[in-house]
Amino acid sequence: MRWIWMRHGETKENRERCYLGHYDAPLSARGRQQVEAAAELLAGQTITRIYTSDLLRCVETAVGIAAARGVVPIHTSGLRELDFGEWDCKTYDEIMNDDPERVKSWYNNPYITAPPNGETLLMLGDRVDRFLCTLSLDMQADETALLVSHGGPIRWFQATWMTDQAAPFWQMPGVEPAGFFAVSYNGERWIVENL
Repeated sequence: MRWIWMRHGETKENRERCYLGHYDAPLSARGRQQVEAAAELLAGQTITRIYTSDLLRCVETAVGIAAARGVVPIHTSGLRELDFGEWDCKTYDEIMNDDPERVKSWYNNPYITAPPNGETLLMLGDRVDRFLCTLSLDMQADETALLVSHGGPIRWFQATWMTDQAAPFWQMPGVEPAGFFAVSYNGERWIVENL
């Protein structure tokens, strides 16, 4: 069983270095170009399933990859980004100016501290884990699924599914917009593959 994790292409908010959670931003022109380039790089990969966050930037990315494959992307809220609540579409400087103590508390322990009216990292992790557990039981050993998601869910997978601990979340490499990596399950653990 193989999963190819892919982050959505760039949005205007990404370029402006804003926190972007559940706000439904479309891809920018540059983001669409990034997806086209990624589709070319993935052209030789056999992909049997495509799952995407139901947010527009991921849906547009998934459609760009699926176009030549005859695979219809399945939308799921399980792959959504962290809900940043009142911090959505704001920069670090803006939220530090508004609520520095809460920002510091969140950075120090995002597992139990949430942005105002947003999610904790444990809430995101529970959502992602439920989706991935269901997917891993549903897939056949010879299948490859493309998972189009966001920085948060990708880092969660890297931290908890690949290292068995959530603590290094902030240290996980993640991926750039429209970047991707493949992992396969050997019966005991997930291993990164060379594409």
